[in-house]
Order: sequence, then structure tokens, then C-alpha cells
Amino acid sequence: MSSNQAKLQGDILKLIHDRHFESGERLFSERNLAERFSTTRAAVREAITALEALRVVERRKHSGIYLRDQNMDTSIDALVVEINAGIFPTLEQIEGAVELRRILETGAVGYAALRHDENDIAEIRQALDESENRLLRGETIVLEDERFHKAIVTSTRNTMLVRVVNWFYEFSKERRERYFTNSDMSRASHEEHQAVFAAIEARDERMSVDLMGKHLQRTREIWVEIYGGIDGRLSDEARM
Repeated sequence: MSSNQAKLQGDILKLIHDRHFESGERLFSERNLAERFSTTRAAVREAITALEALRVVERRKHSGIYLRDQNMDTSIDALVVEINAGIFPTLEQIEGAVELRRILETGAVGYAALRHDENDIAEIRQALDESENRLLRGETIVLEDERFHKAIVTSTRNTMLVRVVNWFYEFSKERRERYFTNSDMSRASHEEHQAVFAAIEARDERMSVDLMGKHLQRTREIWVEIYGGIDGRLSDEARM
């Protein structure tokens, strides 16, 4: 996908968001959208086709383009497109994403404890070593945190699980960067990672699940506190 196409998709989503279209409502025509964004109808048609694939909109023959139910129909991948377009998620969406992550990763770590091999252990250990070095230098561990969690999920040998978890890290990229600017939070996460790793390496399924669950629960509480309280846009939307 070209950068122009990605931008056009985002522009259309932002228009839908800003105009407060409701599920089932008819949207602007391709001609109207082309005029609004100073582009061709062919480019708009391509963007609409992509949004159809994400189940954001649907074309109805001889009728027009309609918005689908954003909560029940739309692919979670559309949230990443929205964020890239500058549409900030609601507190409810953030809470839902963090809850989904906890469900997936606490399940994944149990399988990782049972299925991992030497290469998996080496990858997780390297992520932890790099985290430790960055902390000693006073640097962020946002990339190392992502690498640690993804390495655990990869060791489950479940590629579908890997793909869903990859979505979470794309969705939460900007907010995770903010989270890891706090050195105390970074150090606490790193120490919890070390405990989880020890349980995985020992093939202790129950302990791995318990420790990961506690780690992600603590993370959830901090996320909600930070992004529900500091970011006024989230708080305002959450109360609407």
C-alpha cells in the first residue's frame, strides 16, 4: 500500500469520526469524497475497498456506501489505521485492548513453558539482557519489552496467536512509549519479566501463568490510571 493510499484511508476514517456518523448511516459518495480530498474517484474507490476489507463500511448496490457497526462488525486492524490517522482510542477501547492482551498472554505463557526450546530461551534471555543494559544507561526499554513478550508468544508455536498479539503492539505503540519513559515502571516491569522467565525456563506452567497474570494486571491498572486521567481526550470520550 502506498503512503498516499494509507493517508486517504485515514482521512476517510477521520471524516467519519469527526462527523459522528452512526452505524448503518449512509456516507458520502465516491465523487463527494474525491472532491473533499482533492483526489480521483479511482483512488477513493481503492480506499473504500480497503475499508470494506476491514469491515468498516459496506457498499450497497444502487444505494451507496454505509457505515457498519464499529463495535460488532469492524476488524480490530481498523483501530491501527485510526490511530495512524490521529483518531485517539477511547478509554473503553484501551481497557478492552489491555484486557484482551491479558487473556491472550496469560494463556500463551503456559504453552510457552511447555513448548519452548533452547532457541526460544536464548531469545528471551537476550531481550532481558538488553533491557538490563538499557536500564543501567537510563534508557527506555520499550523495544526490549515488546521483544520479550513477543518471544514468549512465538514460543507457543501458534501463529494465529502471534498475529493477534502483534496487533496489540501496533495499537499501543505510542502509549507504550509514554509508559516506559518512567524509569520506576520500567525497572518494575523488568524485574517481573525476570521472574516470568525463570518460571518458563523451569517449565513451571502454573507459576508462569500466575506471574504473567500479576504482571499484566499491574500494567493494566497503571495504563488506566495514566491514560484515563492525564489524557483529557480519553476521559472526555469515556464519559460521553
